[in-house]
Amino acid sequence: MERADYPEQVGVDSDVVTDLIRFYEKLDYNIDSLMVVRHGKVACECHWAPNRVDTPHDMFSLTKSVTATAVGIAVDEGIISLDTKIYEKYFPHKLEGLSGQQKEWAKKITVHDVLSMRMGKVTSVFDDKAKTDWVDGILDQKIQFEPNTDWKYISENAYLLSWILQRETGMTMTEYLTPRLYEPLDIKVPHWEQSQVDVDAGGWGLKLTVEDIAKISMLYVNKGVYNGKRIFSEDWFNKATYPYTKKTYPVFSDNAEYGYQIWIDHEHHDTTYRFTGLYGQFSFMFPDQDACVVITASDTRDGDAIASVYKHFPKAFIDPTEISDEKKFEFKALTTTRGYGPDFKKSTGKRDPKREAKISNRMMKFVPLPYSSTQGAVTYFMWRKKIGGLTDVVITFDKDNAIMSFKENNSDRMTIKAGMNNEYTHNVITLGENELIVDAQATWNRDGSLEFFLYNSGRPQSKRLRFIFKGNTVILRQNSYPGFGAVAKFNIEFNMGMNVGPKLENFLEFGGDVFGTFYSDTDTVGRFVK
Repeated sequence: MERADYPEQVGVDSDVVTDLIRFYEKLDYNIDSLMVVRHGKVACECHWAPNRVDTPHDMFSLTKSVTATAVGIAVDEGIISLDTKIYEKYFPHKLEGLSGQQKEWAKKITVHDVLSMRMGKVTSVFDDKAKTDWVDGILDQKIQFEPNTDWKYISENAYLLSWILQRETGMTMTEYLTPRLYEPLDIKVPHWEQSQVDVDAGGWGLKLTVEDIAKISMLYVNKGVYNGKRIFSEDWFNKATYPYTKKTYPVFSDNAEYGYQIWIDHEHHDTTYRFTGLYGQFSFMFPDQDACVVITASDTRDGDAIASVYKHFPKAFIDPTEISDEKKFEFKALTTTRGYGPDFKKSTGKRDPKREAKISNRMMKFVPLPYSSTQGAVTYFMWRKKIGGLTDVVITFDKDNAIMSFKENNSDRMTIKAGMNNEYTHNVITLGENELIVDAQATWNRDGSLEFFLYNSGRPQSKRLRFIFKGNTVILRQNSYPGFGAVAKFNIEFNMGMNVGPKLENFLEFGGDVFGTFYSDTDTVGRFVK
């Protein structure tokens, strides 16, 4: 996208943006990127190291808005109809085992109901996607209410849409969208996680850059047109942004309404639209201002993130104006890549040549526990090919790094370099068919243990691995950030509609640490082998 020379050139107040950046840093919010676009130009952008404008980020549920866009294009092309009854057309065999009210309700469910999260099904986020047939996983659940009479946010709804589109076109979402969305918007074809039957996940698993999100957002701001080219019809835009559900989650600051996998807000100001994904993936679209605000993050405080944007926007939108060269310089200096966020646990980079010589190039075999990994469990919980089972670790050293090679489930041997010079070393690895960006540091601790600090860029959890040496025995101690307490807080607020106060938050944090110790961050024991 074309860049403005400074924010005020396209009518964005740089003082307000500065205040927002300072707010996030004072809050210790784990923001990765911020981009503001107005009148087709990037007014300003800011990336917190090691993230860059081209860093692909996990979208989590923001993925759903892309899925809905694909369905909209397919509706425009006459491939899919919103009125199609999905059981009768696609899953008639599922009706055979139903009777009474359940059969009556199942026969009513349409593509519209699936798109608007009003089909009446409820599933568990704890279903093991490596074992579950994803279609059966949702269709075999009891229908909780008459379709299109109530709302329940379920990620598998979006997978059904992906499955339906692939059934109708013979193409995956990615294949279908490449000539229709990605190429016209100049978006590099992104990675999308898949089910066991090679269907794009639909409700999660898409990786986009902050600029990719901004381009899709401006497509919606302009009612289906991008750079003069129509991508989907204005009729689809009107359907997608209609509030089929008037009241969703009261704990969110804007108490938004819900359309076709897009959130709609009228509460604060003129109508705005929002794409939303877990751990701080947001785009706020301001059609009356011809603008959007996009953030990517690795934080569970979604309510704070939403409130902060609406505190600063749309008031930041002003008439285009000139500013002084001094002010231009100061703002550019502020936004030219910020320092590492608060979840970067800085190491001292301490070296210990004697210990390094003693352990270097010796293999350590560990008990391969399911969640023993270089990644936090939340990162790969929804993957069809699970990793974990960390073992066969070999550590060597060079002038600046501790170099750890290792094996995990469903993966080739990988290597991570960790800076021992007070700097993070940048790594790109592949685990479980997913490319991951890992920035790493390492240090020797006073007790003789060697600790790796692994920041997983574009992913929700960072990881600390501490190797404790006792003769030929090695204890591997793990710590994931954010922990399960923060994840539990989000789920209570999002799925149960409850506000989590300080006392409950402290309890969840303690309970999450205990849970992690005995479940996902369990110590594992290994030995040096000759």
